[in-house]
Amino acid sequence: MVIETAGSPFPLRYRFDDTLAVRTRECLLGLLRQADDISPADVARVLAERLGAEWRDLMRPVRLIAAELAREGRLEILQNGRRVDILDARGPVRLRYRGG
Repeated sequence: MVIETAGSPFPLRYRFDDTLAVRTRECLLGLLRQADDISPADVARVLAERLGAEWRDLMRPVRLIAAELAREGRLEILQNGRRVDILDARGPVRLRYRGG
């Protein structure tokens, strides 16, 4: 998964299991294809239901995958209508699909 590749923009402390990364990415992109925009919590809740996990525990993986997809140009991350870096943003953000 992209998170683990050489040259990843994420420090080692933010990396996580590849299987979870793949499932998170698939879930996030699937939800974005169905809606104009979504919140990271929407993704975490759907993923938690599929995995039998607590959704709050999945927020960091969701935000990291969103950051990677934004870096690839596949989605935009917005806060109060403006683009932000999800790794720096505090508070609620929205994810918008850009295609690809």
